[in-house]
Amino acid sequence: MSLADMPDIPKELDRRKGRADFVWSYTALNLYENICPYQFFRRYINKDIKFVESAASKWGNEVHSAFEYRIGGKPLPVSMQHWEPLVAPLDGRGVTPEMKVGITMEGRTTGYFSENVWGRCKIDAPIVANSKAMLIDWKSGNVREEPFELEVQAVFLHARYPTLTTIVGKYAWLKENRLGELHNCSDTRSTWNKICTINQKIEESRRTMQWEKRQSGLCGHCDVLDCNFNRKKS
Repeated sequence: MSLADMPDIPKELDRRKGRADFVWSYTALNLYENICPYQFFRRYINKDIKFVESAASKWGNEVHSAFEYRIGGKPLPVSMQHWEPLVAPLDGRGVTPEMKVGITMEGRTTGYFSENVWGRCKIDAPIVANSKAMLIDWKSGNVREEPFELEVQAVFLHARYPTLTTIVGKYAWLKENRLGELHNCSDTRSTWNKICTINQKIEESRRTMQWEKRQSGLCGHCDVLDCNFNRKKS
């Protein structure tokens, strides 16, 4: 089943008459749902907390760029050549590295910055062969097998290639120089429903202006300094 067969978007989310003032991504949904709704509000709705690139995120971006160039035919930098066995199997597979996909509220693809874009995703290394596909997601951080990120990517890939029936995915854990577990991401309908559910929660928070301040192990790295849980200011 393609995303075009999905049920209509809930009324409270329907902003198709104008440009969406919030375009979701996996990162945004994960921040709201699993980390801290208040930090989400400050970053994505109020927009008074700007993104500051950390050393870890800078390194991650450099790695992604190097892998993109490698898939395009250029060698990896000397400092990254120990990862060649992870990238070499992608040769000749027609991979489009760092594929940017926009999606509408109806579940159809659109331009990444189009007027009707509702969600955005960058897919690191998708392999598509007829009705089957595999997602490879480069991870330069610590190992955490969370399939939802791959499942979200599968929704975007399925929107781009509606005839797909099987989509699987793996994280490539670069610190350990290995591929992770195989995750079946084929049930894009269930993932789409989960995406809509989280967006409904976001809209309810926007309606009531109630944004939970949630304590977590990440509070020591948070830039929202006026939160009572923030440990960066101490």
